[in-house]
Amino acid sequence: MSDVGKALNLNQQQVNKLNELTTQTQNRYRDNYSGLGNLTPAERMAKSQELNRQYTADWMKGAQGIFNQDQIARYQQFHYQYGGFNSLANPDVQQRLNLTADQMKTLGGSIEWSNKRLQDIYQLSATDRNKADLEYRDYQQHYQAQLNKFLTPEQQRQWREMTGEPYKFQPAYSIATQP
Repeated sequence: MSDVGKALNLNQQQVNKLNELTTQTQNRYRDNYSGLGNLTPAERMAKSQELNRQYTADWMKGAQGIFNQDQIARYQQFHYQYGGFNSLANPDVQQRLNLTADQMKTLGGSIEWSNKRLQDIYQLSATDRNKADLEYRDYQQHYQAQLNKFLTPEQQRQWREMTGEPYKFQPAYSIATQP
């Protein structure tokens, strides 16, 4: 995402190295992700979350030699923000936020809602970009409202510390079509 690269003040050499790291990491995980289709929905969700954590950990390990300290800290904030409810599935995040057993039980439903809504918006973008943009803005508002209901006030404070200054991400379909 070039807009994130600009926000992180990446130079061209860093961008090239990060692109290479991403390609290498994707290649290492491709077969694992391909096998998800053979699992039941519950197994697929659990395995997908596990793979995402492993992929992110491997990528971040490689990125530490590319980013400076400020860039890695801000990138981690972006990663949590962009991941939304999926970020809350990370055991380290759950521990830092001190999620309750009840929250853990309902987290899967929030993740499914978010993923389904985004998938519908991305499909809509293929035929009606303007409507997809409106739906994406609506999704962002509903996401924030749901997140605020999901987290206690203390957890919201901790989440803000973990995620830093809010960043306005462009929808993935916008990035894919930019020149």
